[in-house]
Amino acid sequence: MDLREKPGKVQTFFEWMLRFRLITLLMVIIATVSFMVTKGSNIATLPIASSERCGMWFANIENIQGLWESSKYLMVAAISSIIMFFVFGGVRAGIATLVSMLLSFASLFVLGGDESLVLPVLGALLVLALILFIFVKLSIACALFPFLIQWIFLSGLIWVLPKTLEPNFMLWTILSTLGFSVSMSFALVAGKFLGEGVPQAGALVKSAKKILFPVLGSSLLAVSALAFDMNASNIKQNILPACISFVIFVVWFFVFLFPSMSFAPWERMRSGTRRVDLNSKKKSSIKGKSSGKSKK
Repeated sequence: MDLREKPGKVQTFFEWMLRFRLITLLMVIIATVSFMVTKGSNIATLPIASSERCGMWFANIENIQGLWESSKYLMVAAISSIIMFFVFGGVRAGIATLVSMLLSFASLFVLGGDESLVLPVLGALLVLALILFIFVKLSIACALFPFLIQWIFLSGLIWVLPKTLEPNFMLWTILSTLGFSVSMSFALVAGKFLGEGVPQAGALVKSAKKILFPVLGSSLLAVSALAFDMNASNIKQNILPACISFVIFVVWFFVFLFPSMSFAPWERMRSGTRRVDLNSKKKSSIKGKSSGKSKK
């Protein structure tokens, strides 16, 4: 009789994604290079248009009431997403989500619609992320460089794939912010498991399982809020584009970004001693005793 606990379907899916990680990484590299060669100038307009829109939006806000009226659906979605990460992902995931969202919007204001800053800023971010990736012993450092590569790939998908929510620069803003927040939350949760002595693959799978519901819920809320903000009077025409945008983000994160994270040097953060959850150990021993008595 096999007494080992059989993995569920979600865990099996994540384990299979790790097995095919090299294939997905090659697909991302080929697609990203293709996007940059054929649509590079068009993709670069996404952060430019997004930062211009954010600057105009912020300039027209006079008070808190104006801020709420101009973006109430998106604000509700953002607050709900942060709460979900706190509840299901833990304190680390919630704080990472909150800080990452603030940093994402702050970066758009710094960019200010300046076309000459897009490529230098992106290049500086990639170099900095690569240095952190190689030399710094932090979970965020392990996740930042893979995220930036996959973020370029996501930007290409938003531009190339048809029937997503329009305008595409607003969709890019929402999904980029959410993608950065989710990646940082994933990294901190994985770092927690590694600090408990869990092996690298197990820590990544556990982290993905822990933030599964917040990722699904927050991405669904984000595209729904954007659909209402774009055309609340005729929401029916936005249902299909919202569904496509939601599927694009979920597939991007769990099928492409998650496997690529496994190439990072997570093992250097793993604790030398394995911590055991005493509560779960007591429960299993109680179950074993009760099953033994029932057999007698």
